[in-house]
Amino acid sequence: MKALEKEVIQLKTLIELASLINSSFDQDEIRKRAIEATTRVLNAEAASLLLLDETSGDLYFDVATGEKGGRVKQIRLKKGVGIAGWVAEHGDPLIIHNAQSDPRFFKTADKFSGFVTRNIICVPLKTKEQIIGVLEGINKKDGRFDNSDLELTETLSNYIAVAIENARLYSELKETFYITAETLTETIELRDPCTGGHTKRVKDYSMIIGRYLGLKKGELENLELAAILHDIGKIGIRDDILLKKGKLSEEEMLKMKMHSIYGAELLHNIKQLRKILPSGIIMNDMMEPVILTGSKVVKFLLWRESCR
Repeated sequence: MKALEKEVIQLKTLIELASLINSSFDQDEIRKRAIEATTRVLNAEAASLLLLDETSGDLYFDVATGEKGGRVKQIRLKKGVGIAGWVAEHGDPLIIHNAQSDPRFFKTADKFSGFVTRNIICVPLKTKEQIIGVLEGINKKDGRFDNSDLELTETLSNYIAVAIENARLYSELKETFYITAETLTETIELRDPCTGGHTKRVKDYSMIIGRYLGLKKGELENLELAAILHDIGKIGIRDDILLKKGKLSEEEMLKMKMHSIYGAELLHNIKQLRKILPSGIIMNDMMEPVILTGSKVVKFLLWRESCR
């Protein structure tokens, strides 16, 4: 019965982790939950995820559980140093039943953290045959790590590697989109030399106020995008109005104010951008932008840079 209960717990944990990976791009949360799951299903005292620093090539503790996890996270390892370094360098998993007597074991880590390592299971973390780190379980509570633990740890490492790769791709795609959006708005600003740098200042001010109000991560992302694209509707304003050197007439000013409507219409045609419309810029009678984000309102006066 005990063996069956263990398998049920392991299967449930894997299903929960797979569900998390498929529903979230929050790398920190996924990695934290995955290492907690590793500790639990291996019935280990601690577990850790070490990732390779692409710049230095060192291994650093990204997540570490156990009572000494905080101190362990201050340690960095050269590739090839310690059990984790050996696995990262060779790409082969290891089960070490007596860590203290293994010549590859990095004893400085125990001395620094105050933790006593008895046994270790360690597997490489791979994406497309590239090693990006290692996953390890430390100090089996009941008996010794065996091949079934190794299979489970390798499965968990595959899950984590997929999550990291998915999050990386999502992050790159998102960054490309934001850069494209900012480039588009800068191109529009080039039509009107009077407002150079205006969009960047709106974005910077908006984010400062949004963070001050304690907006959530998703709300801040919508706020940033809304700030970047708030003047996108200027693309629909005729040059003889947008570039007029003198003062705008009342009729021309009304047409200029239409740029916020044009912007909303443009964004509404793009399904993925409709979510920022409630956070978009609404122009009131005093031309003060009001940024709505959820139930909170950020309101501030932006001086209109004008050559007129």
